Amino acid sequence: MADYEDVSARHDGAIARITVERPGRLNAYRDQTADELRDALKRAEADPAIRVAILTGAGRAFGSGYDLSTLAPGDVPELERVLEDHFNPLVREMRASRLPIVSLVNGPCAGAAVGIALAGDIVIAARSAYFYEPFVGIALVPDAGNTLFLPRLIGRVRAAPAMLLGDRISAEEALAWGMVWRVVDDAAAQAETDAVAARLAERAPGAVAATKRLIVAASDAGIDEQLDLERDLQGEAGRSPAMTAAIAAFFERKRG
Repeated sequence: MADYEDVSARHDGAIARITVERPGRLNAYRDQTADELRDALKRAEADPAIRVAILTGAGRAFGSGYDLSTLAPGDVPELERVLEDHFNPLVREMRASRLPIVSLVNGPCAGAAVGIALAGDIVIAARSAYFYEPFVGIALVPDAGNTLFLPRLIGRVRAAPAMLLGDRISAEEALAWGMVWRVVDDAAAQAETDAVAARLAERAPGAVAATKRLIVAASDAGIDEQLDLERDLQGEAGRSPAMTAAIAAFFERKRG
């Protein structure tokens, strides 16, 4: 397997196990993280023995969003380039993959990580997990497919306050709203995910891939246009005075 810094990937029989390995940062994503996730998925797709992929995070979080510490104080980030070159290709790869992807949300899931979790085909949440959209609170807009997946999964009436107000969505709320397929006690979440992946691996791979393709065609219409719109509006937001102030406040808190 490839030697990654931010991700581990191993092939376990017919299952590809892909894990973000930045537990000290609550698995915050940097550009490299997205690139490595995409590469790991492409390698799994290229292996005819692999029939399903599991995506999760190491330690106690699935992912805490984009790692602002990768910026420098005073930076005016080109967030449209971040999305165009790193995160949007990952989301597109996940939705176009022949492999069914099981997202195991094992803990906090925030920002871009929400979009990446929901880009999976089956989403399982540990009972302690929650989902959080912090974007507007730091003068940004939701990205990584959030504005496509959330309104379509939970409806505009719930998606709008989730993204505008940034309140946490508990695992139980996410289940009731249709964001996740199943909520499992933390201690049983990995075993439940493994069992689901094993069931998928037993099914005819051609039928699985074709069924996923049909579901994507029915549910993801307009995904390319929406990802492009997220990219463009995030680029504008990243250059705003409010975002400059938010970055300065972030580094001030770090110094404190």
